Amino acid sequence: MAETQDASTGYMGEFHLGDGSPLVLKECQQVTGFDIPSEGNREQIEKTHLKSPGWRREYLSGFYEDSDFEVTLNSRPLSDTDKMLEAANKAGDTRPFKCVLPEDGEPVAQITGTARCIGYSRGTLSADGVTEATATFRVVTVDDVEEYEVA
Repeated sequence: MAETQDASTGYMGEFHLGDGSPLVLKECQQVTGFDIPSEGNREQIEKTHLKSPGWRREYLSGFYEDSDFEVTLNSRPLSDTDKMLEAANKAGDTRPFKCVLPEDGEPVAQITGTARCIGYSRGTLSADGVTEATATFRVVTVDDVEEYEVA
């Protein structure tokens, strides 16, 4: 993907989650936004000693800490997407995902990996607003960002 000087919106972005048996990636419908998943941060273990140079604390990188990301979408109870997210939350199993990242409305990159749904809220009803659902996922693995491939 060529570097551009302009920022871009998320228009035409997509989030897919594994569903069914065997697990097949299915696109979540009416997604309004999502956090771009990452592998997470490395735990920092202090190893400072009495002769640490320059009066500075010293650290050792340890385990990766789990990273969470959210997917927000228009709430539509009992839709196929709603049922899939509710089932993923109840199962608590590890499922494949794919995020499609656009630039100027065209898909240019994708991130694939596996995650567990650790929360799903259908949102809050209000008199003058769209009800927005939120699914929270905990990353298990994230593959490298790669050029978008048409399925």
